[in-house]
Amino acid sequence: MSPAELEQRAERAVRRGELLVALEHFDAYLAQQPDDERVRQRMESVRALLQPSELVSRRRAEPEEPEPGHDTLSDAELGEMHASAGRFNEAAAAYERAFAANPKNELLRERLDELRALARPTHKADLGQAEKLAPVTTPGKGVSKVTPRSAKAVGASFAPISTPPKRPNDPVKLLESLLERVRASRRKA
Repeated sequence: MSPAELEQRAERAVRRGELLVALEHFDAYLAQQPDDERVRQRMESVRALLQPSELVSRRRAEPEEPEPGHDTLSDAELGEMHASAGRFNEAAAAYERAFAANPKNELLRERLDELRALARPTHKADLGQAEKLAPVTTPGKGVSKVTPRSAKAVGASFAPISTPPKRPNDPVKLLESLLERVRASRRKA
């Protein structure tokens, strides 16, 4: 396997959260390219993500690679390929197929939700469901003008709720008034 393929597989394993598999691929890469400092640093950053107990048993039970001769990409891999190129609509469609094939997989569902949020809408906005704007007359310097505003903003009042009580200058009186306010709020509760 070429160093480029090993690096791609390692990065794919990192994206899937299979950090031990990624470390094995990075090891194989560095066996072929021992002077590549960039990959060595990437490997160390992946190793830093592992817990010490995970480093003790670095053997994995099942093989990561598919059967020989299985060269087609899965829908999830195809989705990641589209997502990395910025084609989020195509990526979401690929992940929808992957999730339909495996509806119990929470990781696929989470990634599908992320891609749907990034995808551009494929249909026009429903303007009938949009909030209606209400005309508001705002007085100006001798001229009143009508501007459309949100009905929510029209109903809002920006006046102060109430004026705070005047605080006494005497520290003892100030403390007494604060204690009285605390006692009054406790009686209400």
